[in-house]
Amino acid sequence: MTKADQLADIPIATILRVNAARTIPLERYEDEGNFDRIGYLRDLADDHGADLAGVIAIADLLGPEEDFDALVTEIEDGADGFGFGSPAFPSREGEA
Repeated sequence: MTKADQLADIPIATILRVNAARTIPLERYEDEGNFDRIGYLRDLADDHGADLAGVIAIADLLGPEEDFDALVTEIEDGADGFGFGSPAFPSREGEA
């Protein structure tokens, strides 16, 4: 699934809410190569093979002030197998 396809599955209201919840200066997201918070979350999901909706859910639980700290740790731990069976990391049965 492409980044555009992932974003197409997220309701516009969610995108607007996620971007409005941002507490970290926009420049920090731009430093990461993104123009807004949702773009950053999309890239984080893509970089770790996670589901964007799951990453948004985790980001909502942790709060926007954790976007570059606890959120990254949670996503990395999930990608390393600690999140097996979670909605952010769907089963990868059949993959070698």
